[in-house]
Amino acid sequence: MIIVLLLVLPLLASLILFTGKLGKHSREFALIVSLLEFGVALVAGYAFTFANHKILNLSLNLKQLLDIDIIINIDAVSLLMIMLTTLLVPVIIASNNNRKVRNHNFFGLILLMQMALIGVFTASEMILFYIFWELAMIPIFLITAIWGGQNRLKISVKFLIYTVVGSFAMLIAILYLYTLTPAPHSFSFDAFYHLKLPYSVQVPVFLAFFLAFAIKIPLFPFHSWQAETYNVSPVQGSMLLAGIMLKMGLYGIIRFILPICPDVVAGGSLIFLPLILFGVIYGAIIAIRQPKLKKMIAFVSLSHVGIIALGLLSNNHYGIEGAILQMFSHGVNVVGFFLCYQIIVIRTGTDIISDLGGIASAAPKFATLFLVVVLANVALPLTNSFVGEFLILLGLFQSNIYIAVIAGLTIILGAVYMLRMFQQVMYGPQTAVTTNFRDLTVREMLLFVPIIISIFLVGVYPSFVLQMLQTAVK
Repeated sequence: MIIVLLLVLPLLASLILFTGKLGKHSREFALIVSLLEFGVALVAGYAFTFANHKILNLSLNLKQLLDIDIIINIDAVSLLMIMLTTLLVPVIIASNNNRKVRNHNFFGLILLMQMALIGVFTASEMILFYIFWELAMIPIFLITAIWGGQNRLKISVKFLIYTVVGSFAMLIAILYLYTLTPAPHSFSFDAFYHLKLPYSVQVPVFLAFFLAFAIKIPLFPFHSWQAETYNVSPVQGSMLLAGIMLKMGLYGIIRFILPICPDVVAGGSLIFLPLILFGVIYGAIIAIRQPKLKKMIAFVSLSHVGIIALGLLSNNHYGIEGAILQMFSHGVNVVGFFLCYQIIVIRTGTDIISDLGGIASAAPKFATLFLVVVLANVALPLTNSFVGEFLILLGLFQSNIYIAVIAGLTIILGAVYMLRMFQQVMYGPQTAVTTNFRDLTVREMLLFVPIIISIFLVGVYPSFVLQMLQTAVK
C-alpha cells in the first residue's frame, strides 16, 4: 500500500493540476501534495527500518493481459533515493518565485516527474524500469522547452536526442538479455542477475548500459548537453536535473552494470576509470574559469558526479557504499547551491561573478547559509559530503592507488573554485548591483531548513544510513 501511494499520489495530483481548475492555488496544492508524499516516504522509511531492513514490495501478476509481471520493490538503496526525491520536490516547488512559470501545468509536470522518478527507483522489472525511465524525460523536456531562456527549444531538443540515443542502446541490451533468460522468459531483475554471462557477452552489454547512464549522469565525454541545459532551464528545472534526475544514471549503474557485468567492472578499471577521472578534472578546471555562477554550478556538478561514478565502479564495498551516500548528499547540496543562486539573481539581476561583491555585509544571514552550502560542497568534516567522499577515496585506494591519489587531489581543486567564488561574491567592495542587497526573508530561510538539517544530520550521524545500506551493498 505504501508503494502504491508513493506512485499514485503525485500522478493523481498532476492530472488534477493539468485540468487548470485550481488556478492561482496551483502552487499551494502542489506543495501540499509534495509534503504528503514526503510524509508517505517517512512512513516507508519507518516500516523498512523496523522490519530489519527487509524489502517492501508489491507484485502484480498481469501475464494474461500484458505478458509481464509488474514488480515494485523498496530496498535500502531505492529508499534513500525516494527520500532524496520526496525531500527536494517540496523545496523545488516552494522556491518558485517567477510569475511567468507559476503555472498549473508547470507544477503538474514537476509532480509527474516525481512519480516517474519514484517509479525508476522502485521498479524491479526491466520493461517497467524502462517505461519510467522514458517517462521521467518528458516533463523536464517540456519544462525547459516551454519556460526556459534563450534558445530553449534548440537546447532542449539536443538534450532529448542525447537521451533517446542512450535509452535506445539500453533497450537493445534489455531485449537481448531477455532472450537469454530461461523459458518462460522474464524481464525481472532477478532473472537478469542469475544469467552469469560470459565476459565476451558482458562487454557489449556493459557498453550499452554505460552509454545510457553516462549520458544521463552525465560523464565525460557525453556531457555537452549539461551546461547548456542547466543554463537555459528555469531554476526549478535545473534543480530537478542536478538534484534528482542525474541520480537515475548512477542508480542504473548499481542495479544493472554491477550485478550483470561484474567481470567487466573488475577487469576494466584501467579503461573506464581514467576516462571518468579525466572528466572529474576537466569539470573542476572549467568551473574555476567559469564567469557565470549557474554554469559554474553545472561544471561543479559534472566533477562531483564523476567522483561518485568512480566510487560505484571501484568494485569494492567501501567505494560503492560511499558513492550511494554521496548520491544523496550531492542532491541536497546542489539544490542548496541553486537556492543561493536564485536569491542572488532575484536581488541583483545577474549571475556574473565579477559583477558581484560585498553581499556579506548587507546580508549576513544569507552569507552564513551560503557558506554552509559551500563548505558542504567542498566536503568539510561534519558535513554530509565528507563521509561519502572519504569512503569513495578509501574504496579507490583499494582498487587503484594512482587513480585514488589523483581523485583526492581534485578535492583541492574543488576547494579552490568554491572558496574563490564565495570570497568574490560575498566579500570585497560592494558593486552597483549589490548596494541594496536585502537579507533573507522568513520564507526564504524556511527553504534552507531541510537543506541545512540534511547537511549536518548526515555529516554528524552517518552511521544510521550506512548501517541501512550495508545489507543492500553486500
